[in-house]
Amino acid sequence: MGTEPMRSAAFFLALRITLGALFAYAGATKLLDPAAFSEEIANYRLLPTLAPLLANTLPMIELLTGLVLALGSGAWRTGAALLALALLAVFTLAVTSAWLRGVDVRCGCFGTGGGPVDGLTVLRDLGFVLAAALTLRHSWPRAGTGAD
Repeated sequence: MGTEPMRSAAFFLALRITLGALFAYAGATKLLDPAAFSEEIANYRLLPTLAPLLANTLPMIELLTGLVLALGSGAWRTGAALLALALLAVFTLAVTSAWLRGVDVRCGCFGTGGGPVDGLTVLRDLGFVLAAALTLRHSWPRAGTGAD
């Protein structure tokens, strides 16, 4: 095996573990104060009636997605990468919508104490979407390989 494939494999491993750790951290911080997280969700003015339900389920989904993404294998890891990409796409749409509508809202991305949603939040989230898409692409089983 040449050095280029090894570097590529190391890059995707680091990307996957970093994205997994990011999700696990985000979920864990939101678990600390679901009421405050519910308020953050409602402040987006998208689906405020769903805020309590989302605040009580989303953190655990993020935590488990992150753990499986970082530590899982095979179809579990691929599923976690797909879920991470879907969640990040929804999060990016939510922050973009808030920013474009001029809603004065704090991100809530990592629990309470986050900064306001602005253009940098949107760019950051787009970077996370790209990272998740690359992770999913690299995790997707290749036909005929039986590889993990």
